[in-house]
Amino acid sequence: MPNIIDKTYFQNANELNIPLAKEFIVANTALDTPNSSDYLTSLCEKIEKSILVNALGLQTYNTLQLALADIENPLYASYKKLVQGDEYDNKIWIGLDNEYSLIAWRIFEQFLFTTNEQLSGIGAVNVNPQGASLVTPAYKIASANSNFLQGYQNGFLHFPMIYNDGEFIDWYGCSTDVNVSLYQYLNDKATDFPNVDLQNFKIYESQNSFGI
Repeated sequence: MPNIIDKTYFQNANELNIPLAKEFIVANTALDTPNSSDYLTSLCEKIEKSILVNALGLQTYNTLQLALADIENPLYASYKKLVQGDEYDNKIWIGLDNEYSLIAWRIFEQFLFTTNEQLSGIGAVNVNPQGASLVTPAYKIASANSNFLQGYQNGFLHFPMIYNDGEFIDWYGCSTDVNVSLYQYLNDKATDFPNVDLQNFKIYESQNSFGI
């Protein structure tokens, strides 16, 4: 299946850079370690699919896969905007395929979390890559988590607004941000994605620097 985010997103000189990842992958392509090319590729595939299926539902996700293979087809115009970005009603959706994609932030978060501790025969040990300074990634994990949530579900209300004595319940909060989240974009573009049911949109819990 086509993938939107791959390992190259984490070799750029930005906040999503994985230190030594490029050099390590090039020099150790055959190694089966948390830093290996295969591991990072597998993580990209696993997390991307999980996020999109939980947000879009399986039917719309499968259509997106078809669109990715033929993105210039006019039949997939709405999916092209979902992937590449959209500007509408004085709002900006940066798209799923972006240098700071919400998917990339989630992969980065999980990569840091997973590789911080590596199981061995005697328990959990910290990983200290050669040539790198060992520092706690807790704040980077929390920051990545915050950026993921901002891009994924900003606008969702943890407590709903109730109207007409309980006849109507709305979980959507009007965000004043110019940049909209995936949740807000799908809400605004409901007619473009009729099979998306936002009542089934998975909401993630925030994580602070203590991992809570």
